[in-house]
Amino acid sequence: MPQDSIFSVITSVEEDEISSLRTFGEDRDVGVQMSPTSPTNIFSVLTSSAEKQKASGSELWNYIPDFIKSGYNDSITGMSQQLATGEAPFDLESYNPGVLGDIGAGVISFFMPADFATFAVGGGIGGLAAKKAGKLALRQMIRAGVKKDFAKETLEKGMQTLAGKAGVAAGSGAVALGNYSGIADAMAQEINNNDIDFGQVIESAGKGAILGAVTGGIGGRAAAKGTSESVRVAQEIAAFGTLEPALDLRLPTPQDFVHASGMILGIRGANMALKVPGRLRRGEKIIQPKIEAKEASPEFIQEYAESTLKQRQKGEREGQIWTSERKGFEKAEIVKEAETSAGLNVFRIRSLDSKKKKTISLGKAEFFREFDLYKEGMSPEALRKKRVGEVAGLSRKLTTEEYGFNNKFLAEKKQHITGKKDKRTKDMSSLELFKYRKSLQYEKQLIDLKKEVKAGGFMEIQPGKTLFERLFPEKWIQPMLSAEARLKARESQILGLNLIPKADARAKEITGTFVEKAIWESGLRKYKKPEEVADALEGKKGVSREAKEIASKIKVELDKAFKLAEKSGIDVAGYVEGYFPRMMRKDIQKIIFDDLMPFIAKNEAFLEKKIYKSKDIGMLNKIVERAQTAGEFSKTTNRAINKLVKEGKLSYKEAMEVLREDVFGEMYSPFGNLEKKRKIKLPSDFYERNAKEIVTRYFDKFGKRIANAEAFGIKGNKAKALLESLRLKNPEEYKVLKELYGNFTGLSSVDPAKQMSPTARKLAENVMSFEYATKIGLGFATIPNITQTLISTMVEAGIWRTTKGFVRLLDGDVRKRIRKSGATHHNVMDILLGTDMGIANPRSIKDAIKKIATEKGSRWAHVANLLATVSGFKGINLANQMLAASTAEVYVRDLHKIAKKNKKGSSKYDWATKNLTRLGISEKGYNKTSLSNTNVENAMYRFAKESQLQKDILKDPLAFNNPKLRPFFIFKRFGYRQAKYAKDVLKREVRSGNVFVPLRMAAGGMLGASFVIWAKDNLVKWLGGQDVVREDKEGWEKFFEAAGTVGSVGFFSDILEAEDKLSAIKFFVTPVVLSDMEKAYVGTQSLANNIDKYLDGEMQSWDAFQRSIKGYASIFGSFVRQGAKRLETPGQREKGISGEKGRIRSKIFELYEEKKYTQASNLFNDWNKKRSSNPLMFEDVNFAAWYVWKARKLKEAANP
Repeated sequence: MPQDSIFSVITSVEEDEISSLRTFGEDRDVGVQMSPTSPTNIFSVLTSSAEKQKASGSELWNYIPDFIKSGYNDSITGMSQQLATGEAPFDLESYNPGVLGDIGAGVISFFMPADFATFAVGGGIGGLAAKKAGKLALRQMIRAGVKKDFAKETLEKGMQTLAGKAGVAAGSGAVALGNYSGIADAMAQEINNNDIDFGQVIESAGKGAILGAVTGGIGGRAAAKGTSESVRVAQEIAAFGTLEPALDLRLPTPQDFVHASGMILGIRGANMALKVPGRLRRGEKIIQPKIEAKEASPEFIQEYAESTLKQRQKGEREGQIWTSERKGFEKAEIVKEAETSAGLNVFRIRSLDSKKKKTISLGKAEFFREFDLYKEGMSPEALRKKRVGEVAGLSRKLTTEEYGFNNKFLAEKKQHITGKKDKRTKDMSSLELFKYRKSLQYEKQLIDLKKEVKAGGFMEIQPGKTLFERLFPEKWIQPMLSAEARLKARESQILGLNLIPKADARAKEITGTFVEKAIWESGLRKYKKPEEVADALEGKKGVSREAKEIASKIKVELDKAFKLAEKSGIDVAGYVEGYFPRMMRKDIQKIIFDDLMPFIAKNEAFLEKKIYKSKDIGMLNKIVERAQTAGEFSKTTNRAINKLVKEGKLSYKEAMEVLREDVFGEMYSPFGNLEKKRKIKLPSDFYERNAKEIVTRYFDKFGKRIANAEAFGIKGNKAKALLESLRLKNPEEYKVLKELYGNFTGLSSVDPAKQMSPTARKLAENVMSFEYATKIGLGFATIPNITQTLISTMVEAGIWRTTKGFVRLLDGDVRKRIRKSGATHHNVMDILLGTDMGIANPRSIKDAIKKIATEKGSRWAHVANLLATVSGFKGINLANQMLAASTAEVYVRDLHKIAKKNKKGSSKYDWATKNLTRLGISEKGYNKTSLSNTNVENAMYRFAKESQLQKDILKDPLAFNNPKLRPFFIFKRFGYRQAKYAKDVLKREVRSGNVFVPLRMAAGGMLGASFVIWAKDNLVKWLGGQDVVREDKEGWEKFFEAAGTVGSVGFFSDILEAEDKLSAIKFFVTPVVLSDMEKAYVGTQSLANNIDKYLDGEMQSWDAFQRSIKGYASIFGSFVRQGAKRLETPGQREKGISGEKGRIRSKIFELYEEKKYTQASNLFNDWNKKRSSNPLMFEDVNFAAWYVWKARKLKEAANP
């Protein structure tokens, strides 16, 4: 019966007629009603019928969707199996596919082994190719069970039909589709009629050939015209869907176009798949983006010209001959550049005299005074005069309209080279003059090359857009991409993808090394009186001997730090041996910071000016004084300013500037914190007295400062130069790189334009801390976190290496190396929330409670920290990081062995070296006999950081780290990062031919999911007093459930389990706090209703409130939500079970309709076992009950 007839019958039944069916199915002759737990209930009948299904005895087939089974049945491979066995591979009698199902089945059929080989037959133009492909198709058919003689006859007749009788020669499309159609028709006839009419085969093959020729021709013509891919596909489907019925002398129907879609998409897929072996053999990417050409943009021409010029200069440097009038060195070459013990940069030069090849070392200044690249040598005086003349000529040339530069540009060049904008060329040193001339020559050559490129009609070749990029505007897509995916230019690659990761790893290495010595090895970590150690460090009397010993060890590390800073070129102002840093308490810092930020933003125009007149200084002093009087500052900030003014003898403006420098520098600034000249004295209670916290914070800042200086220059000059270069070339990408750099260094945090107001920031931090406390600390997140290793470390490094890594953690030296690497440095709270609160683990519960009571500004943060610690979440997270780092050491050493063992250029060598490079080990590093400890520790940090989803601004979209937007992305970042990590690992490893990675990911997910579900179900039972009734899922449903249960993705699955589908979607697209606010509103409404309804003379006031607990419970996490079930009233509990029963009943009917009888039976029995107080009876699930349910579903669908 057609679907619309069924619908009309069911929907015409009225409610009173439906109710009369409710007792249908009872055995009235016997007078016995079937028991829900009886073995003879409805499901014993249903499950017996399930045994009749073909080719589905193994649970493996349950994982395959019906549209794939349909495609297999209709394919040549499936028909081969049917001919061999006499039965269709899959029983799909009740399968009613939709449009997408039909199209999918059509596409899938082309990818079956025999079909794929058959299609390859037609793809070959020559007879030899056709014969080879025909043999391949024959082997596949025989392998599928078809008798050899029949298979051979079918193929030969099909080939004769195509090559001879059909006379098709309209290209590979005609031959391929004609061949395929003829063979498929022959097999279908044998199945249906037990005979083959080769006249009909010829007709089918001919039609297929015509269809292939026409659609192929249309597609080729559209491609030649440059028509977009989507339009070409649409044209081919339209042609196929119209021509196929026309050849049968009938008008097209919608189903013809559905069939055409499946055919065209399947043919295209098969064509792509045929190219895969060749690409793999040539080492090319399997999926190659479409290449498009367009007229070169100015940015592209600039980048191309720079790259070309750089290559030219590199080639010119090789074999350069320098000339001079120095005796014996009239012609010479530079052998190498070196540094003397005194720190002087010198050139080692060698004479090119054929008889005596002498070598000498000359300082750079002396070398450039005498040597240049002219054909003949000159005296130093003549050389200087010639250079000055050339510079003058270049300056005039570059400032003409043709080249477009101005005098300001020339001044900036001078500033960059000499440090002075107005320095005259005759006053420049020889070295400065050489560099200045060279920079002007470069600019002229660059513009000449750009003109040459543009005049030559240069085309920009670029990858085509992805489907996602074609569907949505670029301005929507870009913000959703990770920061690293948006860095394309050379400057971005250098600063963003090279220097920032290097600085990050180096900072953690420095911090980890010093903290290991100063806290772990000194004994400070376990010392119960860290304040006493601070006294000992400051030289105070009356401290214990143990505190003095610890302090002396810490001072050794502080002295080492000073020497490292000195070596890096940093002048640590005011340093004396035995120095101990004073650091402001974090809560005091925040108060002052929150006061100063809005004041600075409000008065920026005055405060940023260089004031010289006493009148103006007096005005600024009054501005600060008025702000104090008006109450713009807190008591804390006022105390600080007044002390600096009265005791420090500073003006109010100076006091403001000094305080800002101190607070901002200590909290965020990447430059100058160690070098600050003025040591200010604030009230003693402003300073931190916990030596452990002081030392940790100091070395954290110290590590960042040294690493930033090494990577970006002492004052960030390298980074600034790259940013400025990019600003001129690509202003849009410059904004991305600048924001990324600001986020990394902390500069964004002291930019008033990027900050919330102090009130809004406090509110946001408290809200985020509340969500962390309730959803993580009081949630079930610890359970899936236990399984994170199964979908990260184990997937990437392998099971055996992960096992070795686990065993190695028993070794104290290994744990020490992990701490030194910085792999455990990240605070889990900051990772999840994307903040920089830096809340340390409490020393004890008593210490945590004390901080909650005393530190008002960060009270909720300390509550969250305590709950996450007590729940075990932080401990598990630390263990995951430790295991990842330990495994990484095994992994990188194995990669190094593989690289050394295999030949350069081999697939194994390439795989190993690419991974080593990704983990920060350069070619210079892995070409050595053994890896250095620094290389290994950096790799450990990088591996743990990526696999355990630690905070990484390169992997996140920029919005995730924007201070104003962070609250909107609470918890979202972890889902994003897990998806990105899985995508990156799979893409990287599968491209390298490592097929074990997806298998390990699937196995780890399934194993982890089993544990998570078991643990959660038991915890829910313990808290709420009820067993969980859970559907026994199979196939893809089971796989996707596993994927959403384990690791970081499973952190919040317990949140979503309590929601309907709409609420789950809202969770992902709206801030979590809005969901909680909605729950609070609904809970309050419920409370008001309960008070009105139940609070009367006969009932206790507690009853109304007891009924309302449920409405608020889910706001406070899964522990509270599940525990609140024990406080429900009997009526609420009964109503809850009744609602749950309805959902289970609907699920049983859905399973029944999908012919999943065993699952339906299991769910039915599981409910009755665990909810015996309200069991499912036979009349709840018999035909009449299903009829009622189905009727209502159809009515709802018709009238949504």
